[in-house]
Amino acid sequence: MGNSIAHHDNASIEWEAVWGRYGALMDDLPAAIAAAQRPLPVGFWVNPLKAPVVPETLAALRALGVDCTSIPWMPGAFRSLHWVAPGHTLPFFAGWCYVQEEIAMTAIAALDPQPGDRVLDLCAAPGGKTAQIALRVGDTGCVLANERNPGRMASLTATIARLGLTNVITTQADGRELALLPGSFDRILVDAPCSGEGTLRRRKQPKPWNSTHSQRIAAVQRRLLDRALTLVKPGGVVVYSTCTFAPEENEAVIDAVLGDRGGLESFDLPTLHGQPGQDHWQGQTYRGDLRHAQRYWPHLNDTGGFFVARIRRADTQIPNSPPAQSIADPLAMPWTPTSPLQELSRRFGLPVSQLEANSLCWTTGQRRQWLTSAHCIPPATLAPQTLGIPLATQTPRGLKPTTAFLQRFGPHIQQNRVMLDTLTQVETFLQGRSQALASTAIATEGYVHVGYGPYHLGCGWYQHNRLQSQIPKTLQWVKPQKS
Repeated sequence: MGNSIAHHDNASIEWEAVWGRYGALMDDLPAAIAAAQRPLPVGFWVNPLKAPVVPETLAALRALGVDCTSIPWMPGAFRSLHWVAPGHTLPFFAGWCYVQEEIAMTAIAALDPQPGDRVLDLCAAPGGKTAQIALRVGDTGCVLANERNPGRMASLTATIARLGLTNVITTQADGRELALLPGSFDRILVDAPCSGEGTLRRRKQPKPWNSTHSQRIAAVQRRLLDRALTLVKPGGVVVYSTCTFAPEENEAVIDAVLGDRGGLESFDLPTLHGQPGQDHWQGQTYRGDLRHAQRYWPHLNDTGGFFVARIRRADTQIPNSPPAQSIADPLAMPWTPTSPLQELSRRFGLPVSQLEANSLCWTTGQRRQWLTSAHCIPPATLAPQTLGIPLATQTPRGLKPTTAFLQRFGPHIQQNRVMLDTLTQVETFLQGRSQALASTAIATEGYVHVGYGPYHLGCGWYQHNRLQSQIPKTLQWVKPQKS
């Protein structure tokens, strides 16, 4: 095994000090350290809900100078060696694609969600894996995306809205004590908080592994996995993943928690090179089926680092636990089904009958409406943070559609559209500013849907041949500062 570096430089010496503890695990420690010092390719996948067909999406990206090659083991996913500031491009803004660390997609490949599944993402922010699950389970399935950290909820809900995912409910709770009934889910993802060694390639600077921090976080990981094994159905699947290499946070956690409640299964990802999980480490012996898990080192696939294990819950009775306390019947809460779709249908010429047949509307408070798929019902034991995508808000001007709704259903809008002609107009709109338009713009005064070519941009207010942007401040492009 290669566990020394022939030609040392200062950076390599630092990395060897960090990763030297894994020399006995790796086939080529110098190659891993060399890979960790190279720029990380940008991984992304195309959103079929909003993007045109994949070739057109890739052509639009290539026109922006973004090189794209397919990731063979993940359909619809690609990598680019050079994509600067993806968030400041129209394909990203319009929700055509999601930028995600390539190797992190293995968690979803291992989970393998199926149409109609009810899935829990226990530690969901920033939402990339939640989104991939939602696209796979479809309108007949439902994803409950939970995030404990309030500071990370914004990124999760922004991802759901931008990608137009109506089959996702978000909650903010401690995943270790999530108040849900045992056996409620077909599949559960535990993408656990960890020491993050696998992300060091993005950070550029090595950070020594800290045993005290690792022990503390491993205690959290064990409780999260334990809760997942209670909440998944007998015969269901739990995927445990981290972005760290440490067996203390991977194999040791699974070995300590799983017992006879399930077993590990292999998952085949052709062309992707991984290393089997360990059944022993530094004098500790672990269960033999951990060899089905996979550890991905940076040099094996030119990616970051990751660990993934697929667990099949034993087909045995789940022990009874104290019943989750119902906070209220969802239909009796402020989350009351309503129907603002008729008004939006009249304004924009949308086929409301189709929307109402496959969707539910919910109202929060006096002003805010949400749109979910018909099979996405919030649990009675947790207060939702969001339900599907924001639909509309009652304002003194009338019912204001959200940018998320107009982007999601933009292709079906028949009237009160304003199509911009130039990139300068687009930038003005996305910066949240108002602008004068030619009198030939086809729209009656009021809230309008704004587009540019194939891109559905969102909500504006049109009056007297002037367009006022209604893009939320959190989505607005920042105007470059003059040098």
